[in-house]
Amino acid sequence: MKNKRQRNRARADQTPLSVAAIRKVVLSMYHRRHDYWTDADIAELLPALAAFNITTIKKLRLLMKRHRRALLQEERVKMRRAQTLHLLAEDGPSGIDVHASTSYYAIGGLVRTSMEHEFGFETMLPFHEVREDESA
Repeated sequence: MKNKRQRNRARADQTPLSVAAIRKVVLSMYHRRHDYWTDADIAELLPALAAFNITTIKKLRLLMKRHRRALLQEERVKMRRAQTLHLLAEDGPSGIDVHASTSYYAIGGLVRTSMEHEFGFETMLPFHEVREDESA
C-alpha cells in the first residue's frame, strides 16, 4: 500500500505547472490572505519559472520550501505609519495589515521573491522589466 501511495505522489509531482497548480502549491504553505492576485497575474509567472527550468509541481514546491522562512521574516518587518497609509490609499486593503503596520506578498510576489533569493535579483531583472513594460 505504501508503495502505491508514493507512486501517486511521484506522479502528481511531475504534473506540469498551471495557474491552478501554482495557486495550490503556494497556498499549501502560506495563509490564504496571500491569494489576492487574478489568474492572469499568476499566468505571468509561467514563462519566468520555465526560464529557470521550474516546470513541475515538485520543483516549485521545493523552491518555495527553501525560502519560506526568509519570506515570512520579510513580511514581519514593520513599516512606518505614513508608509502603511500611503500603500492603503494607493493599492487598497489587499496585502496590507493596517493594525500591525506590515504588508504581505500576493502569490506572485511570494514566487518572484523566492526566485530572487534562489537565482539573484540581477538575474530576475529582465522579468521585472517585462512586467513593468506591460503595465505602462
